[in-house]
Amino acid sequence: MNWNLIKSVSVMGISALALSSSIEAKPAKDSKPEVVPGQFIVRLKNGVRARNAEMAISSMLKQTLGVSGILSVESLAMDSRIQKVTIRDAKAATAALQTLRSNPQIRYAEPNYIYRKLVTPNDTDFALQWDMVNTGQADKAGQVGTPGSDIHVSPVWDRGITGSRNMLVAVIDTGVDYNHDDLRDNIYTNPNEIAGDGIDNDNNGIVDDIHGANFVDGGVGTNASMDDNEHGTHCAGTIGAVGNNGVGLVGVNWQVSILPVKFLSAEGSGSSEGAINAIKYATRMGAKVLSNSWGGGPFSEALRDAIQESNDAGALFVAAAGNSANNNDTRPSYPASYSIPNIVSVAATDNKDRIASFSNYGRSSVHVAAPGVNILSTVPGNRYDTFSGTSMACPHVAGMAALLWSENPTMKAVDIKDRLMNTSVPVNGLRTKSAARGRVDMLNAIDNVVPPNPWPADAEFNDFSYALESAHPYVDNLKAPYQVRIPGARFIRVFFEKIDTEAGYDYVAISDASGVEVERISGTMENYMTDFVQGDTLNLKFVTDMSITQWGFKISKLQVVY
Repeated sequence: MNWNLIKSVSVMGISALALSSSIEAKPAKDSKPEVVPGQFIVRLKNGVRARNAEMAISSMLKQTLGVSGILSVESLAMDSRIQKVTIRDAKAATAALQTLRSNPQIRYAEPNYIYRKLVTPNDTDFALQWDMVNTGQADKAGQVGTPGSDIHVSPVWDRGITGSRNMLVAVIDTGVDYNHDDLRDNIYTNPNEIAGDGIDNDNNGIVDDIHGANFVDGGVGTNASMDDNEHGTHCAGTIGAVGNNGVGLVGVNWQVSILPVKFLSAEGSGSSEGAINAIKYATRMGAKVLSNSWGGGPFSEALRDAIQESNDAGALFVAAAGNSANNNDTRPSYPASYSIPNIVSVAATDNKDRIASFSNYGRSSVHVAAPGVNILSTVPGNRYDTFSGTSMACPHVAGMAALLWSENPTMKAVDIKDRLMNTSVPVNGLRTKSAARGRVDMLNAIDNVVPPNPWPADAEFNDFSYALESAHPYVDNLKAPYQVRIPGARFIRVFFEKIDTEAGYDYVAISDASGVEVERISGTMENYMTDFVQGDTLNLKFVTDMSITQWGFKISKLQVVY
């Protein structure tokens, strides 16, 4: 099996989601997804054996490319039903892909997409874990926090609820430094493998996977899952740095079993093949929680299938929402945006319970929000460092899921997900940023306390006639303000009969009388009700840039609570 995938390839595809909150650069428009040149992930329809599949795919391509055009057709390490096709002549790749996709025997054929980590700057001056216990201390940037803007885990620890080593959590990332003084007691050791004998003792498809496995360049040796980047070790520390051991810091779980599954390289990048193998391996090993702080590629049916298998196996798939300040409702970010029941998509917050400036969000597609700005955790070499990103928010939720599950072992993955969402603390500034409309809370989750809703119910709103629409199509470089004032109103919200703008660039902003923005609407939607502003005045602002102009918007009514 040749797993040499991306070492010589410059990559910017799906990536580990750690990012500095100061990065505000506008992403390139119409950017193409990064792929491994000349490689495809292919699966025939059900009922075809692996060997027969390889022969069938080769036969299809020979008719288009000739015998010399195909370099190899080989099954994936963790699923022989899926084949990786390598084309010798990259120029012929388009024709090859079209040939495969047009064949009725093929279930799917897609490029071997590239994934990569988004790197955050290294700083070592932040020594307090505000994310676990926020007393109002300043973070590394000097921002004074709001007390209580944390995951509220300390009261749970005080009850003696600190986790269990029977709970297996897969960190699918750049690997983990399993020798770190603050992690090694919580690293999973495979009891069915003999280290260094070169034999797959437990018949799981991987040789010598003592502490997890490596799907970068096909490495599967004893030290295969060691972190050569820092990102994966940082995520692991948030989930399960050993507690009460007098060393460094503490994870959400003081005791847990962390399974390192490496598919992102030292540069922080990986491919579809690696991601699929990693997810299938973690599922096969029985991980209950899969922590995934990576993303950036387009929709992949092959990747979706792998996550679906984790769902079918009863695992929870926790995913970082992304670091592009993007609305995932209108512009999906994968893998967080796949519509699979076991996925928990996580946005990032700061130490004042505000959405992080870089964090993706989505009122329906992002499920919860958790701390992700200036988070202190473990990094390789018995060191500690402070990173920011939805990568850092994701392991908080993965760790909380593991802690909750350790206390409630009969719960199912969807029950854990629902519990974390329903028990989140309502936060005014997070109302439109996730389905939970607030920030996760460990004590509420353990006690199954659903906080009261402080906001008006839908039934309290009354229709109020109002008509406003843009030009069709609208014009470039527009900054058009509008104000709605309803004397005596306590809450106001707007109904868009239609909005059609360049997603991510042209938008309508909704703010209150003091200018505090409550929602920004962009992309294409119909019959969309915005979030509300408090008070008798609602401000709208239509902003466009100077490239693509689309249909615009039409507002047909307001809704008001008096």
